[in-house]
Amino acid sequence: MLWSKILILIIVIIICVVIVLIFNQSSSFPNQITKFTFDVAKESENSIIHHLQDGIHLAIVCANQKFNEIALTTIKSIMFHHRKSYILIFHIFTDAHGKQLISTYFSSMINVCTQFRIYSIDNLMKVSQQFLKKHRITVSHYSGIYAFSKALIHDLLPSDVQHVIVIDTDVIFVDDVYSIWKQFDLFKRNQTALGLVPWYPLVPIDYKYKASAPDPFLTGIVLLDLNICRRINFTQLLDNVVDTAYQQFQLRSLWSADQVVLNLFATYFPDYFTSLPCFVNGHTFHYLLDGSRWKSSCKGKYPRTLHVVPSSNLLNKSSYFGHWYATFNEMPIEWLSYCNLDQLRIENRTNI
Repeated sequence: MLWSKILILIIVIIICVVIVLIFNQSSSFPNQITKFTFDVAKESENSIIHHLQDGIHLAIVCANQKFNEIALTTIKSIMFHHRKSYILIFHIFTDAHGKQLISTYFSSMINVCTQFRIYSIDNLMKVSQQFLKKHRITVSHYSGIYAFSKALIHDLLPSDVQHVIVIDTDVIFVDDVYSIWKQFDLFKRNQTALGLVPWYPLVPIDYKYKASAPDPFLTGIVLLDLNICRRINFTQLLDNVVDTAYQQFQLRSLWSADQVVLNLFATYFPDYFTSLPCFVNGHTFHYLLDGSRWKSSCKGKYPRTLHVVPSSNLLNKSSYFGHWYATFNEMPIEWLSYCNLDQLRIENRTNI
């Protein structure tokens, strides 16, 4: 009888000890979960931010209400197709209207993967006017000095930008811009400064460019290695080729704005230049002129962009390209938020 009581007492004690242990573990469990969740969340965010450190830099020049609104649609098409883990950094040279339009539109969007650096267009216009005056030439392109100024944008981008894609406002993206950024792999290390897409159909191999139509390359999409541009004094080389064209070919007007100047550079300094695949700049003029030939030249690869020329076609809702423009123009801002880690940053750089 005594042993049975002792056995029962031992069992009760064991049960009490087990209950105490369970209680202690359960009371500490929430703290462990909280700590674990916090650590994982912190580690995930750090990993993502670290992975996004190498961003894609994009530069756009726009001014006046019409082209500011078209540029906004170009930006939206890029953001909509943003799929991979990288930061988009837009460098936008614009006027007061463009600054207000872009800042207001995107200020409420939470997207840490997109940054806007907005620059006053005045300094770029000043540099461009000085260049044209120095060489006694004018711009006869319908977009005027704004289109030409893209050729000199490298001088005004900050030193932390090493590579940049310069984009016309009349370009609609139909794929992730990363596929174009990857074309920097074609640049020769420490040598190539400029990449352009050839005009299709291609000009003859023995074609002698004289700063008049046809231009052998397009500038709707321009790839620049800014480290090389700074090292070789890109602007000075542009001065040299324009001087040569002025003297040898009586260059007095830039019929295709920046395209003439950059084509001269590609012609006279081929060591600093590389040709890009035609899918980078899907020029609609070429496709509409002879779609099957364009596809053949592009080896069946689909265009990553629609470079709509003339740009007035973008505003024509009855046209195919007008439908593309309207799609992105009317797209809700909620569809553009690929990343949602922190507050969108808008930097105003009016003193550059």
